[in-house]
Amino acid sequence: MHIAVVGSGMMGRGIAACCASGGSNVVMFDTNENQVSEGVTVAKGLVQFLNDAGMGVTTGSISGSNNLASAVSSADIVFEAIIEDVAIKNKVFREIEQHVPEHAILCTNTSSLSVTAIANGLKSAHRFIAAHFIGPAHLVPLVELCPAEQSNAASVPLVEKYLKSIGKKPVILKKEIQGFLAARLQAALYREAMHLVREGVAEPEAVDGAVTDGFGRRLNQIGPFTVGDFAGIDLIQKTHGTFFPQLGDYKRDLRSDELVAEGRCGVKNGKGNYDWTPEKAKEVAARRDAELLRRLKEDQPKL
Repeated sequence: MHIAVVGSGMMGRGIAACCASGGSNVVMFDTNENQVSEGVTVAKGLVQFLNDAGMGVTTGSISGSNNLASAVSSADIVFEAIIEDVAIKNKVFREIEQHVPEHAILCTNTSSLSVTAIANGLKSAHRFIAAHFIGPAHLVPLVELCPAEQSNAASVPLVEKYLKSIGKKPVILKKEIQGFLAARLQAALYREAMHLVREGVAEPEAVDGAVTDGFGRRLNQIGPFTVGDFAGIDLIQKTHGTFFPQLGDYKRDLRSDELVAEGRCGVKNGKGNYDWTPEKAKEVAARRDAELLRRLKEDQPKL
């Protein structure tokens, strides 16, 4: 398979690594020659990381280009991962569709913008969908697939088949909704976490611990509906009936509003919900990635 990745930032690099580690020939595009060169180097490094970790990857190739027409001219699938702006994405896809083969499927990596709006006015809108990878893309198997209103019936299954062939685990949305599945579920959990802290029930450390040392460990294996079946639907009917009315129903992320106003933007500037040193951030990220890799290895025989 020939894959074009438009955008050489963090997500573009991860997507390129996923495709190349599955044996595809990947061309990564960016307007900045230095950035695309760096992106290719990092993406190749991610493939090598997976290979060194014993993932048994079937390595394809990754090359770079700052010529969009050349980058997409042989593509079977195009994955776009650029700035989250409908007008800019639409403009880029208008150019892409002039140069891709007629069979190529066009995919945007967004989950926060309207897929239908991005596809608006495209001649190739019938073969346009969202394929939302979750970061770090080379370690997280989930890809959310969502058709636009204009998409034909064949596009999603074709991308689904390809993603499964490279070891990803796609899920398909029946209809478009802002945020798709993963981001909305995370936002719902975060909203209640914020509510518990604002109500003085617990400190952030305790809330994080309730997730990482508690129910989060089983969510690594079974999702919320499966958890409900094991707990007993009649039981959760009673417990949810008790505290559903008490859950926070905020319309804004007040905690983030306050933290940003204080200049606390997270790991990137050393202070957010917690204070971060470079060493601490590196240690936590390494622990996260080690667990993701462990689970990825566990999944491998099932692929």
